[in-house]
Amino acid sequence: MKKIVFGSMIAVASLFAFPGMQGMMGMHGGGMIGKPLKGLKNNTVLAIVDGKKITVEDVNNYLQGITGDNRIKLQELPAQHVKKFVSDYIQTLELYNKKAKSITNTPQYKAAAMKLAVDMWVKHEYNSIKISDKQARAFYEKNKDIYFRTTPQIKARHILVKSKAEAEKLINELKGLHGKALEEKFAELAKKYSIGPSKINGGELGWFNPKQMVPAFAQAAEKLKPGEITLKPVHTRFGWHVILVEGKKNNNYLPYEQVKPQIIAYLKQLKLKEELQKLQNSYKVKYTIPQN
Repeated sequence: MKKIVFGSMIAVASLFAFPGMQGMMGMHGGGMIGKPLKGLKNNTVLAIVDGKKITVEDVNNYLQGITGDNRIKLQELPAQHVKKFVSDYIQTLELYNKKAKSITNTPQYKAAAMKLAVDMWVKHEYNSIKISDKQARAFYEKNKDIYFRTTPQIKARHILVKSKAEAEKLINELKGLHGKALEEKFAELAKKYSIGPSKINGGELGWFNPKQMVPAFAQAAEKLKPGEITLKPVHTRFGWHVILVEGKKNNNYLPYEQVKPQIIAYLKQLKLKEELQKLQNSYKVKYTIPQN
């Protein structure tokens, strides 16, 4: 499967870049485990600081602001984390009121606030874009061969020895065996005679793409059906191989339901990119940067 590459616009990249997002991604939808605290309402008072009441709504606004996710609410978060979130909000509020508020009139703060507002707006626009199942499935069908085709896979065992004569002797011992008897005998001989690192697992190589292997080995494995061994030793730069193919997966496609979330995310970013491009086309810029 080829990777779907998202647009490279800075604004799109900033979707997940604004402060607080990294630390709290996954908070909604199963990232934090535990039962919610019962009885919380927006006007529930959680603390009183110097006579000022701190409510659930205050903390929810704080959490939604630092994550950019308006779905996050204390009412739905695990009970054991509530006090920590309330404490974080109080510390931030007090530090802002008593210390940090003094810098809000500086040009640097205003620039940072402007950038944060843009990032949060982009995130909001992204979340508001709706992609239907019909649209996602149409993209899947149109691009199956580009993004969602799987590569052929082979599951095999091998015995690696130093000489052709050794390999031929092993093949003669294995001839006439089938099914489980063949697999068990093959594994036994691999553990006893193989000089390859897979000997400890009975020559087991697991599933692999034939292109990962040296050509002679890959070609021999591709000719075999599951349950068959090479009747002639296979020579590579590593030595002489006896190969048993246990299974094969031909070219196929990743199931639609498996890749649907990725498709939806990609289509949402495409729509957002189009919107941002329209905005960019709506204004004219004449640069007057001095030349060296």
